Amino acid sequence: MDKNLIKYLKKSKNIRITNDNTVCYFALFNGIIFLSGNEYDNITFNINYRDKTIGGSGKAIKLGSAFELNIERSRILYKSPMAAKLLSGNMYIYRIELKYIEMGNYHISVDPGDLNEKQHFILRSIRPWSFQQSAVAVILGAVLAFHINLFYLIISIVAVLMAQSSFNILNGYFDYKSGNDTVTSMTATRIFVDKIISKKAAIAMALILLLLPSIVGIYLSIINHIIFIFLIAGILSGILYSLPRYGFKKHALGDLSVFIIWGPGIFLGSYTLQGGVINVPVVLISFSVGILTANILNGNNWRDAKNDTESGIKTVSSILNDTSSKFYYIILLWVPYITIIMAYLISTIFYPVLAVLISIPLAIRISEKIIKNKNRYIDILDMITARFTLSFFLPAILFSLLIYYYTGMLSLNL
Repeated sequence: MDKNLIKYLKKSKNIRITNDNTVCYFALFNGIIFLSGNEYDNITFNINYRDKTIGGSGKAIKLGSAFELNIERSRILYKSPMAAKLLSGNMYIYRIELKYIEMGNYHISVDPGDLNEKQHFILRSIRPWSFQQSAVAVILGAVLAFHINLFYLIISIVAVLMAQSSFNILNGYFDYKSGNDTVTSMTATRIFVDKIISKKAAIAMALILLLLPSIVGIYLSIINHIIFIFLIAGILSGILYSLPRYGFKKHALGDLSVFIIWGPGIFLGSYTLQGGVINVPVVLISFSVGILTANILNGNNWRDAKNDTESGIKTVSSILNDTSSKFYYIILLWVPYITIIMAYLISTIFYPVLAVLISIPLAIRISEKIIKNKNRYIDILDMITARFTLSFFLPAILFSLLIYYYTGMLSLNL
């Protein structure tokens, strides 16, 4: 089967049923399956991806209710999470029994067995897009200590990412158990709500992922006793964050806990491990790490404020009104520039970190988008903020590495 056709189908999210000009979300699962509330029999359709149009026709086979077909529903929502908002008792999942697919003037024979997408439900449940925050905090902390033991740095990054993976799975489990995540939740960890794997298997996986970081933490604590404080604080904070009834996120403390874990926690832990001595400028830089990471969570909470309120979860965004939430988001976006500049004014040795100012045009664009048309971006605001955070700190890390190393201020060893 044509490889380019498969590529376009995988990258596209919407299928237009040309019989009635309805646009539906679709996925590839032994053919083309799509979500719709209409009744279909024989249909014609087209799929657009950039400048490519893929057309075809076939018989629409109703597989059943979108609420009853866990696997098929998961396939579609994995590809297009926003489709969860459309789910209702009248939504059905169809499979197209294809007669043909055409690209341009060419008719292409179709083998339904070739129309499958690789979808890593477990991988998505650990939210790998959020790993960059942890890696940035560890690396920046090591660089500013002016001495990098590469072995310690590597095992620290691996341990922190594995611990974060574990806590992300546990957070998804507790959200599901508390009723905060349901089939219609756009941000739900679908391995739970769609019963992709058993709850026992997911919990076991989370505990295994937490075991190695604990061992690494104990090892590093033997080398540097202060690390034990960061280890215990990190594990307890990660577990307590989403516990039912008593979790930080239940009592509007989620932003604060994330700020502490990633700023004074991961950043200062890495800085201390590499021999750095904590002082006011370093603490201010740690605040910038913590604030921006907390704003990623805030973007998620702002979107979910209504659902959180209905589920009895208190977040800063669920307490504030929409205007105040917008103001709060923009404050968290811009305050890190202030803390970085303050750190430089107190100790000019950190001048390479001023490279974060390169990201100001991006911060302006995000602020304008949020002010003018928040609703258009709110569904992916957490990911937008995560990408911004990387753009904020990456120049600072690169400039600091280059300048400190070539001036002899930074030493590297194994």
